[in-house]
Amino acid sequence: MWPSEFVEGLVNMPFHQRALAISKELMGADLAMDFDMLINKAPVTNTITPWHQDEAYWVNVPDKRATSCWLALDDATVENGCMWFVPGSNQNAVRPHRFAAGNGGALTCDASEEEGLAVELKAGSCTFHHGRTLHYSRGNATSGHRRAFIVNFRPAEMIQLERELGFDHGKSDASKRELRNEEFKKA
Repeated sequence: MWPSEFVEGLVNMPFHQRALAISKELMGADLAMDFDMLINKAPVTNTITPWHQDEAYWVNVPDKRATSCWLALDDATVENGCMWFVPGSNQNAVRPHRFAAGNGGALTCDASEEEGLAVELKAGSCTFHHGRTLHYSRGNATSGHRRAFIVNFRPAEMIQLERELGFDHGKSDASKRELRNEEFKKA
């Protein structure tokens, strides 16, 4: 899940550096890369990425600032599973989440396409979204792949705190996580 661990120097490449610079402009100079990942929606598959907010995946830390850069490696269309976002959801509390049925530790929450906007992108284009932004994607109904590269940025101090608490995104067993719905009500 962490391409930067397998490709020496990847984090020093122009894309990583530009995404970090933009993230710092959006959220603050203390941001650092938390993790990166590649996602492939294989041709003619109905595997959705369920509605969720990234913050629901993380342990409770005092500073919730986070942004993800989602880079389209192929054209992303409604037909092949582009991202959908709920505008303004980053300004609201995290919704109650639950484990998505049959989706290996993935979380989901109540949201719908009626609330959201499909964001189609050309290959090489990207979006940035906040850790509280509701988002999801449909399955891929086309004969081509829909690949994306995602880089997440958070305050370096919060990343370190999570590691000290034994949590490492993409390496911790997602199916054993505790749901934090009560904590979200207090935030």
